[in-house]
Amino acid sequence: MKFNSLKKVMLFILIALIIICAFSFILINQQIERAWGASVPPVEVVPFERPQGHYAIVNASVLDSLGEHMLFNQILLINNGIIEAVGNDIAIPEDAEQIDATGMFLIPGLIDAHVHLWQSPNDLLLYLANGVTHVRELNGSEEHLQWRQQISQGRPGPDLFVASRRHNSTGLFEQLFHKWAAKVEPVTVITDMKTHVTELKAAGYDAIKVYTELSNDDFSALANEAYHQGIPILGHIPRGVKLTELWNSNLKEIAHIEEFAKALDREFGGYTRDNTDDFIEFVRLRAPEIARNLAAQDMAVVSTLALIESIPKQKLNVQRALKQVALEYVNRGIAESVHPSIKMMGWLSDVNIYRLPDDYPQDRVAGNQRYWLAYAEANRILLSKMREYQVKVLAGTDANVPIMVPGFSIHDELKALVKTGYSPAAALRSATTETAQWMDLKTGKIAPGYEADLVMLSGNPLHDISNSRTIQGVMTNGRWYSKSSLTQMLVAIREANGS
Repeated sequence: MKFNSLKKVMLFILIALIIICAFSFILINQQIERAWGASVPPVEVVPFERPQGHYAIVNASVLDSLGEHMLFNQILLINNGIIEAVGNDIAIPEDAEQIDATGMFLIPGLIDAHVHLWQSPNDLLLYLANGVTHVRELNGSEEHLQWRQQISQGRPGPDLFVASRRHNSTGLFEQLFHKWAAKVEPVTVITDMKTHVTELKAAGYDAIKVYTELSNDDFSALANEAYHQGIPILGHIPRGVKLTELWNSNLKEIAHIEEFAKALDREFGGYTRDNTDDFIEFVRLRAPEIARNLAAQDMAVVSTLALIESIPKQKLNVQRALKQVALEYVNRGIAESVHPSIKMMGWLSDVNIYRLPDDYPQDRVAGNQRYWLAYAEANRILLSKMREYQVKVLAGTDANVPIMVPGFSIHDELKALVKTGYSPAAALRSATTETAQWMDLKTGKIAPGYEADLVMLSGNPLHDISNSRTIQGVMTNGRWYSKSSLTQMLVAIREANGS
């Protein structure tokens, strides 16, 4: 009798534990999903759907195909998403819908070479509203692949390049947590690289991303297998990989210029607030060799300079930094993220991942600023030297990492590039032609045969790069969105965020 009672008690305890575990999992998963942006309701996109029309844009000033000068009083003919003709003496077909661009400037649609959409589909409209007609998602998912397909079928949004999830080496027991909570693709001792790469390629990913904690052996195995199967590999420089090893690897695109600043910091032995001048001098000495090797190996680097320059501001006064960006358009769940497993998320002052702790000693604040300002300067030195050696530098922002607002941040990046010494024309090319050519896409130029990805501006960006923000209309794949449509997108996103 006692035995039966004990069995009942044990069964009750077991059932209770299962219920508690299931309930806890649901609560934690909801928190994680919210942190990645899934809790904000998606905007209804049907009102923003547009057909591929037959258009004639008339009286426009058009950025020439080399991206250096404006050609005045031009006519563009666009049909079925393709630019048919550009010139000042072109017959306009009777069935073409005319768009008057008097006083306007046409540039190619902008490309952000490094973004994170997470689980925030409203960001797709944010990109369009900011003149971004192509984005490169560098931590992709099956959901992003679905969005890419939907956009190709007419859903409003920029064209998507989708890289795989970031790959890190992990233990067997921690791999499930990494995949579930941190959106990391774990590589373990039992990972079959050939099968893994085959599956990623079959799923439709455009590239494979490697991350900081990938071991040297796993990095080599993954990079070699990706090369053999003909799928690009890109991402961070794994912590254990030396620059001398990098040049002989199959990694052909680095996701941030700061990856080289980090590598030089490791070579230097770790710079501190007390030896920043010595570190900067070390970077100046090493930068030419790095740039030469990048050019010789035909490797591309994504800029993400605006993000780096924002870190000292966020460290010193995050509230002031947040007031300088369009925070009302950031996915509320991402901005408010508090989940401890997700370190690359929280924006607001109480959860910001860059802000100094409340108990940070006041007598060390100046030293912390000196440290991060030196880090930003190291990145500018590297960028300038890469430009000098004609390294392929792709404008990218790491959008959705604080305080890079999706869509808006590409304009911050253009400004940062110009401050570093780029001409406005060169900065624009890094966000159009050069990235398109790197991806072997027929976009990024206003020329016959190219995709009709265009941005209409009221100010000339060659005179002042801040004019890239003066958007009066956007065309993507031959679908025209007027200024009023773009404004309606922004209003809808603000409302979805509860702003």
